[in-house]
Order: sequence, then structure tokens, then C-alpha cells
Amino acid sequence: MQQARLFLDSADIDKLKIAVETGIVHGIATNPNKIAQTGQSYTLVISTIRKFFDGPISVQAMGRNADELVRHALELHRMDKNLAIKIPCCIEGIRAIKELVPQGVKTNCTLMFSPTQGFAAGLAGSPYVSPFVGRSESAGYDGIKLIRKIRQIYDAFNISTCIIAASIRNAMQVTESIIAGAHAVAVTWPIFEEMINHPLTAHGYEGFESVFRGIPED
Repeated sequence: MQQARLFLDSADIDKLKIAVETGIVHGIATNPNKIAQTGQSYTLVISTIRKFFDGPISVQAMGRNADELVRHALELHRMDKNLAIKIPCCIEGIRAIKELVPQGVKTNCTLMFSPTQGFAAGLAGSPYVSPFVGRSESAGYDGIKLIRKIRQIYDAFNISTCIIAASIRNAMQVTESIIAGAHAVAVTWPIFEEMINHPLTAHGYEGFESVFRGIPED
């Protein structure tokens, strides 16, 4: 059985530090949108994260064909060997994965919306895949069923690829993705907070505090 994993989907350094300090974050997921919002380069964002986190960081390789994707992925890999390089799930992306994995590059096949895409990425040997749950739901598909079908395929063919449920929109989708068979979930900071904090917990603790203050000291 693979170890359950939690990824934080963010490039916000302050939020990442807080999440990493909980000790339960196993990976960090970024994309060009999130890095662009920082106003900093790939290199600077990654090097800053590395000051407080030594686990896998997912970053997107860019290119219009397999050769361009491989070229950019290798540039990123040379920068940091523990990056999980995101490759889009398409024919050119699968070609790139088949070339990159034997070279020791950890790939994360992303922008995945169908079980057959998951099958193809698993056959290509990608260590990670990222089916998009929330974005599938927005397009009228069943994102949780997507996770379940990919997991069933992997179990049937003994494929060891880690399924990272991505594009998670709320804490309920976290729960449903795990039950459906995801090995990991990638969540944004607001969902990370929603997973752990609960108004009833806060209310209950306030009651304890009130009572505690009335207990005589030794």
C-alpha cells in the first residue's frame, strides 16, 4: 500500500511555510499561473521554497511538442533533481514522459480528464498523475468517478503510479477523492484550512478556555 500524501497547491511562500510547519505536507504543487502571481522566476520561487522544504515540488514544463517539453523538463531537472515535472496529458506529452523517465526525471502527467489518459500515463511510467476533479465537475463530468476508474485500472494492471487528485474545490472533494482511491490530494491554502479548522472545534475550545480560567491554581 502506498503512503497517503498531501500536497499544497500554492506558490505563496508565507502560506507554504505555515502549512509545511504542520509536518503533514508531503509535496508542493505549482503551475505557471501561481508562479506568475508571485512576480518571480521559476528559479527564484523554487530556491525560496527549498530553504524550508526538501520534498517534491511540481512545476510545469512548457512546449508545443515532445522535443520542447523534454528540453524544458531537463532544464528544470538540472536545477533540482527532486522536482516533479508536470507534463500535459496528450500524445506529445506521453512521448516526452517515455523519454524523460528513463533519464531519472520524475514526471507528473497533468491536465488529466479521462481514465484512458490515466492508463496511457501509467503505461508510460509516469511516477505521478494529476486527474483534475473540480475542473472535470465544472465541465459536466464526474471528477470522483474519474479518480475511481483510474485507480481500478492501476490496480488491475499493477501500475504503481501515484494518483494525485488535483483541482480540488472543497474539503468534501478531498474526502471523496481519497475514498475513490487517490493516493494523494493537492489542495489550495483555503481548502487546507477548511480540512483542519472547524467552527465547532473553535467553539468547543472557547468553552474549555472559559472554564479553565475559573479553575483554582495550585
